[in-house]
Amino acid sequence: MVNALVPRELLSWALTAVALGALEGGLLGVIVKNQFADVGSPLAVNLAVAVVAGAPSFSNLTSFLFARLAVGRDKILFLCRLMQLMALCLFLMVLPTATPFGLVLFTICTVIGRVAWSGILTVRAAVWRANYTRRWRGHVTARIVQIASLLIAAISALAGFTMDWNGEAYRVVFPLAGLGALAASRVFRRTRVRQHRRLLRSEEVDLSGGGRQISLRGALEILRENVEFRNYMIGMMVFGGGNLMIVALLVVLLNEHFSMGQMEQVMLTSSVPLFFLCFSIAHWAKLLAGRHIFGYRAIHSWTFVSSYVIYTIAVLAHVPWLLWLGSALLGSALAGGHLGWNLGHNDFTDDARSTLYMAIHVGLTGLRGLVMPLVGVAFYQYLQSVSPGSGIYSILLPLVLASLGSAWFVYLHLERTRRLSHSEPAA
Repeated sequence: MVNALVPRELLSWALTAVALGALEGGLLGVIVKNQFADVGSPLAVNLAVAVVAGAPSFSNLTSFLFARLAVGRDKILFLCRLMQLMALCLFLMVLPTATPFGLVLFTICTVIGRVAWSGILTVRAAVWRANYTRRWRGHVTARIVQIASLLIAAISALAGFTMDWNGEAYRVVFPLAGLGALAASRVFRRTRVRQHRRLLRSEEVDLSGGGRQISLRGALEILRENVEFRNYMIGMMVFGGGNLMIVALLVVLLNEHFSMGQMEQVMLTSSVPLFFLCFSIAHWAKLLAGRHIFGYRAIHSWTFVSSYVIYTIAVLAHVPWLLWLGSALLGSALAGGHLGWNLGHNDFTDDARSTLYMAIHVGLTGLRGLVMPLVGVAFYQYLQSVSPGSGIYSILLPLVLASLGSAWFVYLHLERTRRLSHSEPAA
């Protein structure tokens, strides 16, 4: 069944990646910073940059809604409808003009498109768990992420290149990306879920027969009772907080302190990381296979820290070429992050509650995605107001948060190893 499913999955998610290339946070941030620069104050425009750059993450706050809506429903049809909503948003994003209303409309369409993708991520996790064993999940996910990241990088690079030639060129790229989402929906409609009826019945039984409700209350109960999962979420809140503010900060810094063109901005914040993501994910898939998520994060998370160290040196010492090295290393870090983010929750739950655990994980990602880009940009604006030019030191904030989170994952891994080593002789 895996051999039959994988080619169709690869094609459908590759087509979806075409749409995601246009909804990529770095690209959208560059469009807002350059095309809507004169429609409001620098603070208002930079906050809009933070919103569109953070939309891929804070839209995940809706994961609980999608998890609940998906209970007992045909998973494939549900996912196809969300792909069609993404397409509609991309078609609408070509309409806004360079006015305050246009900026608001562009931002709203961005958020709705990313909300649809959040629903896809939440429901897709349950489909993958049903269709693939643990050994196959990492392998299939790695192949899908490889292809998707390469296509997203290509689409965002194409948009950046054409915008250097003509600032309005994204109005041609976005409808083409929307057609990709529609095509993905058509292809994915033929996908099947292994033991689909059994999965739907188990979801309904768990919901009505004493299982956890897919709601905020149910999420809080799980976080209170499942100590390991709660500790993992604490680590992700701190560690992920730094990761989610970096793109918005980079867009502002590249524009205001390095005076780079739109092509270079898109390449550094989007295309280069995604290109290196494609070619490093196989390494991370091997590391994740058979390893608990604590042990995996204890190793992988330091790649993010290394990238931020390079970014910090590049910004503070004003060495532009180092930014390219930092973005390449960030791409490798994102490769491992995609795998851990999509699959890590499976180490704490069973099939029936997989969607709820993923909803908790996605929802908390949305929370920090809503807050942290705004915090990063606000911190930058504060430093600039204190002393013009000192905003460059805001790059230290994501470095500190990522370092603290990585140290926490090391602690969790060592504690789990110690606990298991004590329990095995007793058993």
